[in-house]
Amino acid sequence: MAANSILTVPAGVTSVAQLAPADMVKFLAGLPQVSRPFIANWFRQNPQTTQKADQSPVTIADQETETALRDVIAATFPDDAIQGEEFGITGDGDSPRFCWVIDPIDGTKAFISGKPIFGTLVGVTDRGVPLAGMIDMPILEETYIGHVIDQNQPFCQLNGVRVRPSNCTDLNAARIATTSPMALSASGLAGFNHLAAQAAVTNYGGDCHNYALLATGHIDLVMEDSLAPHDIMAVVAVMQAAGATVTDIAGRPIMHGQSTSILAAATTRLHAEALAALA
Repeated sequence: MAANSILTVPAGVTSVAQLAPADMVKFLAGLPQVSRPFIANWFRQNPQTTQKADQSPVTIADQETETALRDVIAATFPDDAIQGEEFGITGDGDSPRFCWVIDPIDGTKAFISGKPIFGTLVGVTDRGVPLAGMIDMPILEETYIGHVIDQNQPFCQLNGVRVRPSNCTDLNAARIATTSPMALSASGLAGFNHLAAQAAVTNYGGDCHNYALLATGHIDLVMEDSLAPHDIMAVVAVMQAAGATVTDIAGRPIMHGQSTSILAAATTRLHAEALAALA
């Protein structure tokens, strides 16, 4: 896999710190070539499912996909740390500045139910701040890539085409989404229900696809809590690169290892209105 021309990087590169933005986009866009074959091999094949300590399901597809992605990233960027949902964090040296954060199948419940709305997430953080990300929806054949390497020129694309969020500024006109009421904390559910009561359209389900649809202008507001780093880092980078306003539900910047919730809005004004409603 690592020999694939799409996954190669300039000679001498050992960390994402050395990549130009165009090389970052090219590398992230090539990762579905690594992950999709493992997912396709197990999708709708009813692989054995076990429960992790947090009672979330895991399959051999999750494990094989993460292993393959870790192998390629570790071989290409040996100086960077890697954190994955299934196999934890690895990295040489003392607290590497850059960390690759992997969720091999975001939406495992959908995957084991034969539903096509699940994705593979790969994010990159710089000192804990989301820097770049990929959301790949393998069954839908949609790959979203975003980076904020140059804060003055953020970049987000869907299958190579530049994308932007909607222009929605008012909560009462917004299309809002969350994955599941059962995935929210008690206070988070109360907050989401308060937003939903004022919004134009409310959507449930979707996992990481909700964030991709926000980045491309089809959903206007997404709220979730009780999240882990692998749920967060890639999707935040993609949405911010597209131009969305993204914080946690208290309005704080998203940080690796600190944030456990997301409030993402298509516009700054909509975000401020939603934040005020939650308060």
